[in-house]
This record gives sequence, C-alpha cells and structure tokens, in this order.
Amino acid sequence: MRHLRPQEGELPSVQSIAFWDSVKRKLAPLDFDDLLAIVMRRTGLDDFGDPPCEDGLRVLIDACNAEAGLSFFGQFAARQHLLDLLETRLRLVSYWRQTTEIQKQPIDRPLFISGMPRSGSTFLHNLFAQDPGNRVPRTWEVMFPLPPPTRRAFDSDHRIAKAENRLRWLRWTKPAIVKVHPLGARLPQECIAITSYSFQSDEFLCMFHIPSYESWLRNHDAAPAYRFHRCFLKHLQWLCPGERWVLKAPDHVHALPALFEIYPDARIIFLHRDPLKVLGSIASLTKLLWGAFSSRIDPREVGDYETRILSDTVLKVMEFQDRHSSLADRFINIQYLDLVRDPIATVRSIYNHFGLNLSVNAEASMRAFLKSRLNKRRARHVYHLADFGIDPIQEGPRFAAYCERFAIEREPL
Repeated sequence: MRHLRPQEGELPSVQSIAFWDSVKRKLAPLDFDDLLAIVMRRTGLDDFGDPPCEDGLRVLIDACNAEAGLSFFGQFAARQHLLDLLETRLRLVSYWRQTTEIQKQPIDRPLFISGMPRSGSTFLHNLFAQDPGNRVPRTWEVMFPLPPPTRRAFDSDHRIAKAENRLRWLRWTKPAIVKVHPLGARLPQECIAITSYSFQSDEFLCMFHIPSYESWLRNHDAAPAYRFHRCFLKHLQWLCPGERWVLKAPDHVHALPALFEIYPDARIIFLHRDPLKVLGSIASLTKLLWGAFSSRIDPREVGDYETRILSDTVLKVMEFQDRHSSLADRFINIQYLDLVRDPIATVRSIYNHFGLNLSVNAEASMRAFLKSRLNKRRARHVYHLADFGIDPIQEGPRFAAYCERFAIEREPL
C-alpha cells in the first residue's frame, strides 16, 4: 500500500484517491438498507412514522457517496450522524404512538426569524431567549429529545452535559468552526437541526456539497418536513411549555408556502443586510463546514454556490412579500445594522409590531445578556471576497433591486 501514499508536496493520484475511497466506504459504508437494518436491530422498532422519510434519506445517501468527496473523518461522521438521526426518529415515533396526548396540543402564532444568513439571526434568537415567555429549542433537547424535557429539570437535565461532551469533541477536532459560529448545549438551536430528522433539511447542505440533494430538496414539497417539525415542537413543549415559540433558520425563505401551510398563523422576522458583506461571511463559513467533512474543497466553487443561493434568497423574499401583501401585519423587515446599533430598540419594535408585551424583567435580562457579551473576547472572522472568486463590482448589480427595495445600507468590505 505504500506506493499509493503520495509523498510530501505531491498530489494524490487517481489510483490513490480511488483506493482510499474504497477503504473508507468499506469501514464506514453509507448504504440505505444497511443503515436502516442497524437502527431497527438496535431499537427493535421498524416504524419510521408519517410523513415518511425514506425518499429523502435515499437521495441524501446517494449524493454523499457520489458528490460530497468525504474525507475519512467525514465518512465516519456522516455515517454516525445518519444512524443517530434514524434511531432517534424511530424512538420518537414509538413514543408518540404510545403517548397520544402529545400531538393534541396546539401551537399558536409561532415567531420565525429568517431572511439573510450572517445577518444577526443567531444574536437575535439569543436575545429573544432571554424573555421567559419565549420558548426556544435548545441544542441539548434537539440532540437528545427523549424523554421529553420537563420544566422542573430543564436547567439541570443530565443531557446538557451529554450534549456538551459531544460539542467539546467538535470544538477540539474543528476549532475554526467554533470561532465563526457559537456552539453550546444551552444555546438556541436552528430549525434545520429539527427537520434533519425528516432527512429533508438544509442542515445537510451546510455539511456537504451535494448538488443532487439540493436539487431534490428545492423541488420537493417541504410540507412533510414542517409537519414533522410541528410534531417535534409539540413534543418539546408538552412538559415544558412557553407563551410562544421563537424559531430561527435563514433557510425558511426557501419554503415559505409550506411553512404557512403547516403554521397558518406564523409570524416572520426578515433580517436584511448588505449582500456583498453577507457573501464573504457565508462563503467563509461554508468553506469551513464543507472542509470539516470533505477532502476536496474548491473556494471558487464555494463562491459560485453561495452567490447563486443568496441571489435566490433575496428573490424569494421579495416575491413572497409582493404576493402576500395581505399578510403585511404578519411579517416585519429588520436591518442588521439597526439590530447591532440598538438591539433593545430593535427588539421592542418587533414586539410592538406583533402586539407582544416586552416586560421590564425580560428587557432587563436582555440587557444583562448584552453586557455579558461585551465582556467576552470573540475571535475575529477574517475573510476576503477574492479568496472565493467573488468580484464585488461584477456581483453588485445582481442585488441592486433588493438593496433598493429594502433601503440596504452598504457596509465597508
């Protein structure tokens, strides 16, 4: 085997790549039937529930095998992640079949944070989480949802430490990711981690470069994923309710019709930011995430991908608001720079728009959160558009209509 190992400074040969691909797939195969057989044997269960998830899983596995260019780490991580998702889904479905009162609960007027990525959505979600009336999904309960969390033990649940241990391993193996995006068991979690249990989720696009899965996802009815999402929220709130759900994922913009089909009384916060500033930041993050699992990352390919996705995002936001002017009281447009300049005033404007009460105690908790952030040293996120083959002069006109529509203030690059 020694002759298949490239020498220092030498690019691996086609034969070498093929050999190591075969080794990793033999040691950690991504095979549809094999994964299902393993989790059914582990759990003694075979009901994956309704809406079904098998089609999405099959497309995802095929795309990972054919397109993702998984490294040794990526191959093992992908296999373990899919096994964890499948096993948890089996156990959730079984629990819901036995505990029928869970799905009888209502979910009223949930609040979704969406819009542009890298535009303060995580920061805003954390601010909302300081209000005791707001229920946000926490990372630990999304990772380990069984048994359902309880109000009494919510802040001392043993699964918090279990989740931290797993995240600690990720911080150790991929420290660059943590510098760009915060990770923590108690932090609010994005909706894509919930829809990942349906195998119809943008989470997998964040992890892997898989064009065929992206095509399937964008052309497939998203309502089944949101139906599972709603079932999952009912599970989390059953013994630990709040006044309202506050949820977050920039990628909701790609499935707004399905979101409103499943949550007809939903309210949306659209975040807006200078697209060229967003492009550099999101391309840098995507390069880190894909690079965590793949041995073959082309920065220019990342740049082309994110430019296309961002262009699609702003178009969908504008089209949705144009076609649903009757829902104007159900969404609000927020500028990123307004949020960072005066977070409390921005939050207050959102509460006022949706007829919510920002209590004195909730505002005090938000101010305490902001003060604690000032005392923490945060790593600077450094990136350059040129690294991803993105020319701001060339790409600027692509977003001109969006910037004019929402009066976007330009940021220095």
